[in-house]
Amino acid sequence: MTRTYSINKFPAGWISTTVVLILLCFGIAHAAETQADIEKEIDSLSALEMAERALVDTLYYNFDPWFLRFKHRIAQLESAPQTLANQLELMRFYFYMAGLNGELTHVLSFTSKFKVQEIKDDFLYYSGKAKALAETLLKNSKLSKKDYADAYFFLGASEGYMALLEYGEGHLFSALLDGLSADNHLEDALELDPGHADAHVGLGIYRYGNTRLGGLGNFIMQGGSDLRLVGLRHIETALKNKILSKPLALKALMWFYISEQINPDNADLPDTDPLSSYVIRSRALYLMDQYERLYFVDVPEGFVGNKGLAMMKGIQFVLSADYDKALEQFEKNLKICDYLIHIKKFKLNPQYVDTIKAAAKFCRLMIAAETNKNVPPSKSCMQINAQMKFLEDGGSMVDYESSKIRGEIQDVFYDRLKELSSLLDC
Repeated sequence: MTRTYSINKFPAGWISTTVVLILLCFGIAHAAETQADIEKEIDSLSALEMAERALVDTLYYNFDPWFLRFKHRIAQLESAPQTLANQLELMRFYFYMAGLNGELTHVLSFTSKFKVQEIKDDFLYYSGKAKALAETLLKNSKLSKKDYADAYFFLGASEGYMALLEYGEGHLFSALLDGLSADNHLEDALELDPGHADAHVGLGIYRYGNTRLGGLGNFIMQGGSDLRLVGLRHIETALKNKILSKPLALKALMWFYISEQINPDNADLPDTDPLSSYVIRSRALYLMDQYERLYFVDVPEGFVGNKGLAMMKGIQFVLSADYDKALEQFEKNLKICDYLIHIKKFKLNPQYVDTIKAAAKFCRLMIAAETNKNVPPSKSCMQINAQMKFLEDGGSMVDYESSKIRGEIQDVFYDRLKELSSLLDC
């Protein structure tokens, strides 16, 4: 006997549940297929194309997928025949893998006293591999002129990245030597291929930074010359071209322009001088606006903000004595830190958080002094004295790798507190 079923014999709830399940399964399958397509597309990209996407993603703290992708491509290239083309691509992948780890060290705020050893080890490992392979390739007589330029660029860039980590950890002499070597090799890359505009970024950072630090290092490496403007113009030149390192170039240049606003050497310069506070401040504000428009308007879902940008804006507002806006940025920075620690599970340097809290406290004190005229001076004086002692005892309200520049920015905070103390007759 053949059984026939009428659709009416099935409960309506059963039918709707079945439909939902079918649609849900279809949705999951479609999502999996879409993700597989994305990964397939990414896996077909060159090292340069992958690095460009990865670098922008680091601004949103999206590191993990790229670590996996780069490791996968490196393993493929290492197991493939070591043709010249494969070696060149492997050199690039080694460098960009080191670069990902390098950017993570900046996000976590590595210092001489704080680091995550695993990340530092990976950075040094891949930097070393990129450097060694570049040196091997430079001995190959079959390299084209363009490939020679590439090998010199990645050799110099690897040395430059290592110099930055060494400097952040307080190893100044080794940082200077690696920086000088990077400078020479990046110049070689530009001489062979003037269109290798990314090389200008490394040259600019080294020449500006070495001058700004001054002292014996500047005397030995640059003959005591003032190459600040030379360095700044190298990075400005890079930004006029299509470069992979654009986010890094903008970030470096903004910090340098903030630094120059409080550089004592610029105190008596006329407004028309390219290093005057007026010119430098205008350029810093323009670049911050451009940086924000380029990378922080259309952002991934769930992104709460970039702590580097918030720090720069906060300091710039302090320099302009706009404490309300500065406080907004420091408070935003604290929310970003909370997100990185509790949601992303990043091992963020606790001292960085303390620094931001101190900067926010400074702003609240300055705002209160301006708005609460009826507050007893004795209460304000206690808070002012506490903040001044905090700075005198080595406390920090600024996160910056260079102790010299950090000290100069700190002096701005300290001098503002002294002025307020004098005003209130503390």
